[in-house]
Amino acid sequence: MKVYLIRHSQPDFTQVDKAGYVGYGRDLTRLTTKGIQIADKVAQSPIFDKMQLLLVSPYTRTMETAMEFVKYNDVPTQVELLLHEWRPDKTGRKLEGYQQVKSAYNDYVHGTHNSGFDYETPQDIINRVESVLDKYKNKYSCIGCVTHGQVIRQMVGLNLKTQIPYCGIYQIDYD
Repeated sequence: MKVYLIRHSQPDFTQVDKAGYVGYGRDLTRLTTKGIQIADKVAQSPIFDKMQLLLVSPYTRTMETAMEFVKYNDVPTQVELLLHEWRPDKTGRKLEGYQQVKSAYNDYVHGTHNSGFDYETPQDIINRVESVLDKYKNKYSCIGCVTHGQVIRQMVGLNLKTQIPYCGIYQIDYD
């Protein structure tokens, strides 16, 4: 199955920052005006003519990106929980602020556990995304996934320092 992994467009964290949201609350952020323009431009890509289904991470920024894509393309969508971004705390209960996320991310990048957080490892990300793709591989020949940078890095095998552009498209063949 051909899979197009597409990063969400440019998010605007102003609203969630002003509200003091941390942890999963930050995932409620919307796109910037520029982010909407980027998504509208990418929506013109011919890859959408080939797609039989567009899977979407449950975060607001990915769902809003997908909404821009389907305004111009007749592609059915399905929200898939496990396409979410890397989790710095698998319990979802310990994070209290950005500094803790930064500490867990430093552990993630270096393969250490100094922060005390049980973060997702690269293999954890691959396993959960493959569990999603496995549900579709015998039903479709071409799908898209609106997801996140860490998901794309792991599924494509990119270095953790590789910059993934907003609405960047990466193709993999998944058997």
